[in-house]
Amino acid sequence: MQLDDFGVLAANVDRAAEAIQGLSEDARQKAMEMKKAIEAFHEHALRRLVRTLRTTESGKELLLQAVEDPAVYAMFLMHGIIKQDLFTRVAAVLEEVRPYMRSHGGDVELVKVEADVVYVRLHGACSGCSLSALTLRDGVEEAVKARVPEVRRVEVAEDETVAGFIPLDDVDGLENSGWLEGPPVELLADGRPFRFEQGGHNVLLIRLGPKIMAYRNQCPHMGMPLDKGLVEGEVLTCPWHGFRYDLSTGECLTAPHVQLEPFPVRVEEQRVWVRPG
Repeated sequence: MQLDDFGVLAANVDRAAEAIQGLSEDARQKAMEMKKAIEAFHEHALRRLVRTLRTTESGKELLLQAVEDPAVYAMFLMHGIIKQDLFTRVAAVLEEVRPYMRSHGGDVELVKVEADVVYVRLHGACSGCSLSALTLRDGVEEAVKARVPEVRRVEVAEDETVAGFIPLDDVDGLENSGWLEGPPVELLADGRPFRFEQGGHNVLLIRLGPKIMAYRNQCPHMGMPLDKGLVEGEVLTCPWHGFRYDLSTGECLTAPHVQLEPFPVRVEEQRVWVRPG
């Protein structure tokens, strides 16, 4: 194994953490104390390193370059030296409330974050105007504002403004408004990545039940294509280095700062249309 194989190293950490949970109470406590002591030592050293680099302009430039590496970013993030972007933090909160929403026959999808306003789409039983739907929406807002205090309010997005998946709609002049004609819906097998290229754009399509999502066919880690990746549930694994992505948000589960680039999608007369950014 190479030292720069970040995905393998991260998986080893996860396995070690799981193994600790199987120890006796006394052994588990001692192992956790050792873990905390090592992490405190690492954090102290990393903070001193960051302070040193920030003393010069060239050092600041090197620091910014270093943070682009997923392994460096993940280490800085773990120790609180840098923080996740607002979109990623909100997405994490929605993942926590999603089981509650589904238990009431609904679901929630993060559309976008603009300034201090979060826009979501409610699905299933949450998508109507009933009192129960309003209660669920308010619950989402309460959870987001409690965990991400920068957020002032949560709004339900209109269907036609959504980036990612857009339901069937009548659209005129798609070609003249930046949309690219994709394949027929019938060619998209559920849970199997589909690649198409047009107008200089390499697009990745993935169908999950009634949803069709489109992303730039490029893993942000090393720029490699994702169409040969494995889809399990709502998670896509890059076939090259094992980076895992949540297809509902585009967020990387391996390195939190990495994000797939989503494209708006429409289905018109059983054909997929995509509008690259």
